[in-house]
Amino acid sequence: MNTSLHAYLEAMRQFPFLAKHSPQQYFRRPGKDFTRTRILHLERVVWLNITLLKCTLCVELDQFFGWLDARQFSPTKSALVQARQKLLPKFFKDMFMFSVSSFYRFFKVRRWKGMRLWAADGTGFRLPDEKWLGEEFGWHGNQHNRVPSTRLLAHYDLLNQIITAAQFHTRYVSETVIAQRSIAQIPKDVCTVYDRGHASHTIPFLHQHYGSHCIIRMPVGFSKTIIAFVASGKKEQIITEKLSYKSRTVLNELGITVTPQTTITYRLIRVILPNGQIEVLLTTLTDTKRFKHGYFSEIYRKRWGIESCFFVLKSFFQLVNFSAYTVNNCWADIFSHFILYNIQTALFTAKAPEIKKINKQRLHDYKPNRNVTAGLLKRVLVKIMLHPIQDIKKWLKGFFRQMLQTMEPVRPDKNKERRRRLMRGTERHVHEKNYRPAL
Repeated sequence: MNTSLHAYLEAMRQFPFLAKHSPQQYFRRPGKDFTRTRILHLERVVWLNITLLKCTLCVELDQFFGWLDARQFSPTKSALVQARQKLLPKFFKDMFMFSVSSFYRFFKVRRWKGMRLWAADGTGFRLPDEKWLGEEFGWHGNQHNRVPSTRLLAHYDLLNQIITAAQFHTRYVSETVIAQRSIAQIPKDVCTVYDRGHASHTIPFLHQHYGSHCIIRMPVGFSKTIIAFVASGKKEQIITEKLSYKSRTVLNELGITVTPQTTITYRLIRVILPNGQIEVLLTTLTDTKRFKHGYFSEIYRKRWGIESCFFVLKSFFQLVNFSAYTVNNCWADIFSHFILYNIQTALFTAKAPEIKKINKQRLHDYKPNRNVTAGLLKRVLVKIMLHPIQDIKKWLKGFFRQMLQTMEPVRPDKNKERRRRLMRGTERHVHEKNYRPAL
């Protein structure tokens, strides 16, 4: 078995054990919770949650103990509810961040020009209609009603395909504001790609201030400078100009002292889309010899990876299909989706050389199917994480065989026009022709 994958899975197996050494951080009643030997001990509760509970809890418990082959009767759903309540939300949040740091620690990280390539973008989703969830996550409403709802700003590694960070905020706070506040935590070896919803001078200034880099798509009419650049016909240009009053105000509020004489230097890049439309990219990568003009069109195209990630989370993993209605367990459900996604990516990464070898013998390139492998992983993850470590190779062999057997073709350069659809929120079932649920 791939040594990097073995080390990664072993590290993930150990996290619940490590958490026992910090009961004050992770358990609701330190010194009492998870101290006795029970059928639903800590490790089982954790991995049961991470396999995503999408069916009724009785069925999920029966399946879990069947896959575990523990020769025990499955406990009641009441026992599961009580066991899950013992864990604080911080447990799954920290385990998610541990899945990220462990990936970068054990796997060879793919980079572009020595940098990790991340994308930052946001999405929103509803939660079960309970008052306490609205008070925790926020509300979304109109003149008739309001429902619990939240916004997520995610950072996603485009080359390594893992979710690296997640920040939640209400719908009454701008996504751009949260993005600006998060730049201080972005590592210096990262170049972050933003869509045109984040167009500003504040974001590139913050990246320069904290030592990282960014690429932003700018609306062609964003400012007089952009308009003049488009009209000039130049393919690229280095710009130095004073910060706008709005940017200075935001930066001062963030504790960064700037004056009316403070300037910003950036690079504008013209990209011609296949339909002839002009696209303008702003970047802090001003070295034209190292970062050539021709690179940026493909780099920005890779930003679509974060949109595909959101699709997988919300459609394949059924993010909004919550297994509980309490604040604790809703947080646990949300971060469990991110953890499972990163574990799935780790498994794909371990088999990347073999997939590359297979693709050389085919007319088209193929990749693992996120939907099918999520269903397969739900069944085998229990055995990988809870059976003896020496049995991992046996369980992974069967999983990899099915993963390679169910790969789907890569669809390069998709250029389908985006059309808004009317979604009827009151209907119980909505037909989606592009997949069938696998969880």
